[in-house]
Amino acid sequence: MRARTYSPLPWTLNTSLFRPLHHRTLLSHSSRHLLRLQHPFYLKMSLHDYPNIQTPASCYVDFCLVPVGTGNVSVANEVAEVQRLLKASGLKHTMHSAGTTVEGPWDEVMKVIGQAHAVVHQEGAKRVQTSMRAGTRTDKKQTAEDKVKKVEGMLSKD
Repeated sequence: MRARTYSPLPWTLNTSLFRPLHHRTLLSHSSRHLLRLQHPFYLKMSLHDYPNIQTPASCYVDFCLVPVGTGNVSVANEVAEVQRLLKASGLKHTMHSAGTTVEGPWDEVMKVIGQAHAVVHQEGAKRVQTSMRAGTRTDKKQTAEDKVKKVEGMLSKD
């Protein structure tokens, strides 16, 4: 006799988007029958044309680029080269003690971060690690400076 495995939920979902819609099913572990559902969630997902989804119009990205294996504990030279690149890009950017915030169109921001990797590799780093946090909004335009000013305004009332 085969051992039956049970999900912590009474059902599991077959979400393969590569199968025709009629093959996407809700599997019931409580019976031997398949329950077929035409759930709006599946229909919405199946209608997306993923390769043609647009990137957000604008974003801000805070990133920290770290050259690895340079033999030097200082990264000032690499940071200076990245700052020169950012200045040449024309994108709004703000350097701080633990990284840089860049603002602009999504594709341009991501491109310049990739170019920053290339610049640091050209400086001799064999490996580059980057941590990033990205933010986007669709309801209004808001810069990183606007966000800081809002909080500073609240604090000035204290």
